Amino acid sequence: MASRSRDPARTRDKILTQATREFANKGFDGARVDGIALRCKLSKNMLYYYFKSKEGLFVAVLERMYEKLRSQQKDLAVRASDPVVALEQLVHHTFNAFLENPEAIRLMNEENRHKGRHIRQSRRMRELYNPLVETIRFILKRGHEDGVFRADVDPASIYLTLASLCYHYLSNQYTLEVALGVDLGSKKARDAWLSHIVELLKSFCALPNEASDAEKTPERKVVRRVARVRA
Repeated sequence: MASRSRDPARTRDKILTQATREFANKGFDGARVDGIALRCKLSKNMLYYYFKSKEGLFVAVLERMYEKLRSQQKDLAVRASDPVVALEQLVHHTFNAFLENPEAIRLMNEENRHKGRHIRQSRRMRELYNPLVETIRFILKRGHEDGVFRADVDPASIYLTLASLCYHYLSNQYTLEVALGVDLGSKKARDAWLSHIVELLKSFCALPNEASDAEKTPERKVVRRVARVRA
């Protein structure tokens, strides 16, 4: 115990790793702190020392899960891209973040089953979501300044659309495969779905058809950016 106490960050991470598996596989009600402690080779009291309670441990698991998803969505990295390309990148990053973290989908399903009771205790949810929403706001603003996006697009609505289309495809994959007779797990099907999401969002954000083609050319975008810098 003395050696573990000298590395609290590593101990905490080990607990969260095992707790994530336990909660994802058994849900909040079915998860057992005794089992998590046993796999961590720690006493149950040590878990309570770090997280106070089973509820506190679950909240920490949820926060860590959202942190991981946010990092994989690469909010800041996409800002450097052309706004249309940035929107496409955000779709791909979001889908792949869910795809590579199936435990996240199960944890979200579980917490929604509890009507968000536990995550309401978190003081960090806003700070985890706000940067992503601000990134979308930034992309939309740049797209409008470049003459490719409308000015009245709500960033939160774009995120809800994006997250829903990525999440639902993966969370309901197996029942949808039976209902539709389609292999949704194939690369071809996933690529097609990503293209579909991209086109939906681009079409929704785009200026009305009356906008001149000249407004949408790369040359026009450069002129607009130069004008902004001079201003």
